[in-house]
Amino acid sequence: MRKFLAFLVLTTAATTLLRAADGPDQQMEGSFFGQAFNGGDLDPVVTIFKFDYSGRLTGEYSVDEETGQYKGRLSNFRFEGPREVTMEWTDKFGEGFARMEFSDDYQSFTGEWTDNQGSNPLPWNGKKQP
Repeated sequence: MRKFLAFLVLTTAATTLLRAADGPDQQMEGSFFGQAFNGGDLDPVVTIFKFDYSGRLTGEYSVDEETGQYKGRLSNFRFEGPREVTMEWTDKFGEGFARMEFSDDYQSFTGEWTDNQGSNPLPWNGKKQP
């Protein structure tokens, strides 16, 4: 029984270390307050990143514009580097692509979004709120 428990502990620790080394950093999770270029100017945006039960990154955002607030969804995340991620956005206005690069401490990101043809990139940023 001792050998089995030791094996189980070592296997669990090794799996955790491998996931941490290969996968996205859990520090990416949280609410980020920033701005996105929208409708001719920069509007306030809250971007939320979460990991679901299977460890997959998901997201959503909420934009405050002159005519009110609207929400959107972020999906199909692809990790392009240690802190860079690309994704697709979808909201009532359509869909397209976004790219974000996180700071070393994952407390902020700078990025851009485009339409579904990938043309005319526009800024999107955020700073993590406690």
